[in-house]
Amino acid sequence: MIIFFRNIPPETKKYEIASFINRISDSRFIIAIMDIEILTIQDSNSKTLETHGLIRILQKEEGKRAIKLIDGKIFKGNRITVREYFIRSEHNDPRNKHLITPIEFKEQRCSDRRRTVDKNIHVYRY
Repeated sequence: MIIFFRNIPPETKKYEIASFINRISDSRFIIAIMDIEILTIQDSNSKTLETHGLIRILQKEEGKRAIKLIDGKIFKGNRITVREYFIRSEHNDPRNKHLITPIEFKEQRCSDRRRTVDKNIHVYRY
């Protein structure tokens, strides 16, 4: 299972995330961390940076407990949001299905809620 730490401080190191998880988890169970990846996303138009963490947990049950324990906690001065991370398959993504819809169905959304990845956004993996 992969858990997602949203908006961690940009100077965060992998060992800091691991020690934070170990401190937060209670003594009744140990969270087996397999891998930690830090992503920094930069929008070249606005020059803003977002830093997120991807933590691969060995057991799915441990990951679910970790999410419940860690979500909303303060990490290095920032309140972080923690959730399960899902890897999307390009072939299974419903946004890629180009079905013909009848003309009487009008699109009511003003814009797509998801961020589009284009040439103005750079992702750095550490």
